[in-house]
Amino acid sequence: MNGYRKSKGIVIELTALLDVILIMLFWVIMNIQDESRTASEDAAKKAAAAEHQLEIVQEELDVKTNQLERYVSMLENIDKNAADNQQALTDYENGMLVTLDICYDKSGKLVICNSSGKLGETKISSEKEVCGCITQALENAGLERNDVVLCALIYDGGASLYKDVRSVSAAVDMVRNEYKNFYCAYINTAQKNK
Repeated sequence: MNGYRKSKGIVIELTALLDVILIMLFWVIMNIQDESRTASEDAAKKAAAAEHQLEIVQEELDVKTNQLERYVSMLENIDKNAADNQQALTDYENGMLVTLDICYDKSGKLVICNSSGKLGETKISSEKEVCGCITQALENAGLERNDVVLCALIYDGGASLYKDVRSVSAAVDMVRNEYKNFYCAYINTAQKNK
């Protein structure tokens, strides 16, 4: 035609551009998947750590709860023991003392009494026999193993044999193993006579 060519305009090749866009889109999607997987793993680790921490705190709470329950139980026992001790002192004021008297006729004997009279008597031979007699006398008096028992071992230090006082003292210690609230005072009447 006249030597003029009609200009068709700028032709942009879209195939190469489309390939680049798809590659970039693929790269972004893969990157997002990696980040979400990493975030998911981090969240799982944090959840496991928090669960472990919760278990530790729960164990500590259980230990503290058990301690608190023991302390409450101890305080309740202290109140009960104080009431039992007060009752024993009131009974003592009213003459409810158990006495263990070491007496001699031909041989040494132990006489066990309280305010209502004689509860028992035994020859001082072995610690077990004396302990058995004291325990039987306490049962005869109606005292139970949890009761508070106030007792006095009375002996004349000038006339009593040392082995007899020692045997009765050992028997009293054996009675303490059975009666946890058994309290015994040792009274030497020879010291009062001076």
